[in-house]
Amino acid sequence: MHSDLRLNRQGDEPVLEPLFDYFQASPLALCGLITILLLCGLGLPLPEDVVLITAGVLAGSKGHTWISASVAMYFGVIGGDIIAFRIGRRYGVRVLGTPWAVRFFTAEKRRLVEKLFARFGAWVFFAARFMPGMRAGIFCMAGAMRASFSKFLFFDGVAALVSVPLWVWFGHLLWTKFGDNLSRMSGEIDSARALSLWLMLPLVAMIAFALWRLARRLR
Repeated sequence: MHSDLRLNRQGDEPVLEPLFDYFQASPLALCGLITILLLCGLGLPLPEDVVLITAGVLAGSKGHTWISASVAMYFGVIGGDIIAFRIGRRYGVRVLGTPWAVRFFTAEKRRLVEKLFARFGAWVFFAARFMPGMRAGIFCMAGAMRASFSKFLFFDGVAALVSVPLWVWFGHLLWTKFGDNLSRMSGEIDSARALSLWLMLPLVAMIAFALWRLARRLR
C-alpha cells in the first residue's frame, strides 16, 4: 500500500506531474489512465495508486466528480488484474521465470505466496489488492495454479471497492485544495497518503470480518 510516488529512472522524478501534464489536455484522459491500468496487468512497473490519484486530480480539473472517475478506474483495475490472472492460466508458472518477471517477482516472493495460498486460500486475493509490487505476480501465479476464477474475481473485486474510490477521492481532494499547483500537491502527498492509509485500514478490517462471517454461515 505504501508504493513510492516517484519513478525510479533517475530516482527523483515525480510520477504525478508527468502523468497529469500528459493527460490533462486530452478529452479522453480517463481512458488513457484505464489503458495504463490494463498495462499494469501485463507487468508495467508503475504504482497503481499513483494512477488512481492522478485520475482524481484530472477529474477535479475537468469538473467531474470523484465518483464517476472511480467507476471508470474500477473497471481498469479489475481488467488489469484479470489480464494478469489469464496470463498465468494460459502460460503457467514458466511466465514467472522470465527475466522480466523475476526482476519484480523473485523466487522468494513466489515461495511466500505459495505459503499464503496454502494457509489462507482465496483470502490471498483480497490481501493482494493492498500489496503493491506483488499484486500482479500473485494474480498471475494464481492463474498458473488453476485457482478458481470466480473466487479471484469476487475477493479482488470487493477489495477494489475499498482501494479504488479512496485513492481517486484522495486525488480529487488534492485538486480541491491545491488546484493546478502540482509542486505543492506533490509536497503534501506523503503526509496526506498516511491519512488515507488510516482511513483504509478500518474499512479493510470491517469488510474482511464481514466476509469471514458470511463464509462461516454459508458453510
